[in-house]
Amino acid sequence: MAFFSISERLTRNIAIASSAVFASLAVLYFMPAALPCKTAYPLTALTIASLWMCPWQITAALLFSAIGDMAGSLGIFMLQMGSFAATHIFLIWFFVKRYDEKVARERKPTAKTIGYTFLIGLICLTIAWFAFSKVVCNAPEGIIRIGAGIYALLICCMLGTALHQRSSLYALGAILFVFSDFILAWNKFTEPIDNARLLIMVPYYLGQWLIYIRSTSFRVGPEMRLMRF
Repeated sequence: MAFFSISERLTRNIAIASSAVFASLAVLYFMPAALPCKTAYPLTALTIASLWMCPWQITAALLFSAIGDMAGSLGIFMLQMGSFAATHIFLIWFFVKRYDEKVARERKPTAKTIGYTFLIGLICLTIAWFAFSKVVCNAPEGIIRIGAGIYALLICCMLGTALHQRSSLYALGAILFVFSDFILAWNKFTEPIDNARLLIMVPYYLGQWLIYIRSTSFRVGPEMRLMRF
């Protein structure tokens, strides 16, 4: 349930308007404009719109993402990592709740569904292994390495719960989020990556928008059935 109620008649208008504002602010980020903390503008716009459009867990996730973006702009890495860790906690909360209320009631336990769950677990374990063996181990010893390890576990859990939603948009949004964070961490702890800014921010913004728009009641069209099992 969103923080504020809204009529169905206004849902489409707000969804389109907030998406347009978000896209405009995302483009502004890549322009050479000297604006303070402009990385956080797109997610701030989605946070405000989500007060009327999204379940409160999504609003909290977007809010902490905006805080993380602001902290990143200011070079406060621990606050950035902690804020995004909170983002993933709220996303996990939302996905687990949605799965229990919607997906689990509609899905029958079959060999196909069990195999799909096993595959998701294998994917998440592989990503976690790669993160710890190739990225976390290169982080500075101490609180940053510990925090990076906890963060890696959280984002893998977020991905796993998103992939269980029987929704291509949630799945793609989570995958883009993971890809963005992987590039960011590799660029910071392992070795520099060419065009890191584009590889981090484009998937990040798109992934956040996909999760946002899917969590609203607005539908741009029939969703792909790739995740139907």
